Formats: sequence, C-alpha cells, structure tokens
Amino acid sequence: MHAPPLRHTPPVIVPGIPIAKNRPPRPGRRNLTLVIGAIPQETDLVEWTLTQKKRGKLAGFPYVEGRIEGRRVIVTVTGIGKTNATMITTLFVEKFRPAEVLMCGTASRIDSAIRNGDVIVGEVTCNHDMGSLGENYAMEYFASEGPLGDHSPIVYPGDKRLLSLARRAIKTHMPETATHYVPIVRLGRITSGDQFGIPQARIDDILERLQPNLMEMESGSVAEVCYYLRTPFLCIRSGSNRTQNSPDNDYRKLSPFASRQAALFTVSVVREIAAAAKARPAK
Repeated sequence: MHAPPLRHTPPVIVPGIPIAKNRPPRPGRRNLTLVIGAIPQETDLVEWTLTQKKRGKLAGFPYVEGRIEGRRVIVTVTGIGKTNATMITTLFVEKFRPAEVLMCGTASRIDSAIRNGDVIVGEVTCNHDMGSLGENYAMEYFASEGPLGDHSPIVYPGDKRLLSLARRAIKTHMPETATHYVPIVRLGRITSGDQFGIPQARIDDILERLQPNLMEMESGSVAEVCYYLRTPFLCIRSGSNRTQNSPDNDYRKLSPFASRQAALFTVSVVREIAAAAKARPAK
C-alpha cells in the first residue's frame, strides 16, 4: 500500500514582528489568581503573604495555595527557561482555570536607565529569539505557523484590566529601600529568550528592534500560552544584573533584592484584584 500525497503544503513564513490581537477570556473562570515564578527565590515573599496555606502537587509538580485579602491564590515555580515555563503554565492553567496569571521574578537590565530593584510591569511582553539569526547577531524576525494554522505573534500586550489594576497599585505601593535610592515601579517592555548571557552586538539589535527595558528567559512563552488558552496575563519583573555576556556573579549578587521587589509588587497587584472583585456587583 502506498501512502497518499501530503495534504498540506510547507508553512509560509511571514517576515516582521507580529503583535497579538485581543482575544476574549474563556468562560468559566474562577475567583483564583495563579502566580508563577521561574525559581523559588522569586515567589518566596508571595508565599509568605498567603494565609490559610496548604501545599499540593499537580502531576508531581508542587504548589502552595492560600488567600490574599480573601482571594484564592495558587503559587508555583516553572523552572528556568521557556520550555519549562510553557509546560508548567499550560498544566496549571488547564487544571485550575485561573481568572488571571501573574508572573513575577527577576530580569537583566538591558535598558541602562533601569536600576537594581526597579520593577517593570509588562505593558508589552515579547520573544526576541523567534527568527533567523544573521550577521553581527542581527535577527530577522518572522511569524511562524501557530497551532491554529495561524501565525504566532512575537509581541504580546499585557491584559488591559490587569494593567489598569497595576497602575492603581503603583500609586500606593511602597518598595523596599536600596542603599542610596528607592526603586521605582512603572510600566514598560519585557523580552524573553533562552540565553542567559549574550554579546553586545546581540544586545544592540534587540534594543533597536524591540525597545525592551528588561530581558529574561520565561515570560514570552508564558504570554504565548495564555494568549492561546485565552487567559489574562501580566508579567512583573525587577532588574537584577545588567544584560551582559557573562552575568553569573552579578546575577547571584543582585537577584535577591530584585526578587523581593517583584514579589512584593505582585502582592500589591493581587490585593487590587481582590478589591476589584469584591467591588463588582453580584450577578
């Protein structure tokens, strides 16, 4: 027996930097916020804030459940990198169907104006490693074929409702004080790719093409999962080391303070989410 001809032609690659369109959230959401970080250091203070804590496992992956201002919150870690982040986010979103996903943690300071501990709320989250890498580390970005026969975006705007609540939280949030300054919290742009250190030529190209404030390794894939699973998403990251070729020692020194600032502001956002939910009229 001979196999039939292929029914599908090779995918069409569309050059450019596509931006995700708004997709309405899936129905049946619960009064639940999922908070994720890449490593335990990034979620410690969120867990510390929880009341009525209980621990569980989903398919062997641990999580902590509790309450913040009465709102049900699940906190888990994904592990480092886009594959781990994709796996855990998909698993937990499909099981628990949260009303929103918040990702908190650290990121390298690709924008030289950002200081250690400054927090960027992802008005935009994007992936800087989707495309063809050319000479001098310049990336030719393109939209690859997605799971729906569509073309997957590279840029994912933050959820408008969550951004509005984050703006409200910024007005009252009090960051911890660093040695000579108080970190700021503001909206900005965060980019992701599976590289811990990168050369200066690559940094220059990313800055020119995507204009990010921070760079890390997970939130772009989390944004993509939430986009396709129609779950509101917001990334909250704090600057640790500067973006550089060999960041290991700087990261170890600076990431604990950054982790604290991102987690504490994430708690402030959850409190705003809880307050907004209580203020909504009952149906």
